[in-house]
Amino acid sequence: MINKYLAFVLLLVLPLTAGAAEGLPGATVKPEGGRAAMMERCKADPEKCRAERQARMEVCKANPEKCRAERQAQREKWCTANPDKCKQMKARMEQCKANPEKCRAERQAKMDERFKKADADGNGIISRAEAEKGMPRIARHFDRLDADKDGQITRAEFEAARKHRGQGKAKQM
Repeated sequence: MINKYLAFVLLLVLPLTAGAAEGLPGATVKPEGGRAAMMERCKADPEKCRAERQARMEVCKANPEKCRAERQAQREKWCTANPDKCKQMKARMEQCKANPEKCRAERQAKMDERFKKADADGNGIISRAEAEKGMPRIARHFDRLDADKDGQITRAEFEAARKHRGQGKAKQM
């Protein structure tokens, strides 16, 4: 029981605080060790990290309200430390509520720009080397995104993974 609770605390609190702080530009609130330290631990023992993430997901499935409340507390902590950024973020959220299609189009355009920038040779396909250099988060999940296992991520594979990820989030809520 203690191991499950420890896994829950480590996996829920640390990544959420790192995500809350690191995921927003100019954030100053970071957990001890930060996201980089967590990534190093996961590189050293990926199976342990995978098991801990799975345990966190199970806890959140069992008690989604508690997980939402913890995420909200982390956002509030971040907002206290970053009031100007928080105000901008909240204004942006209101804009997106009012016009979700515009926000979706803007996010898509931004992702298209990042994809093109990472595609150094301009062939419309991201190789592993291009991903490592231009899209490190994509590089970490390269094998999962490369559906046909040809060593390259096409725009279609990228979109399919993005849509699949969105469906998973919708199911969890």
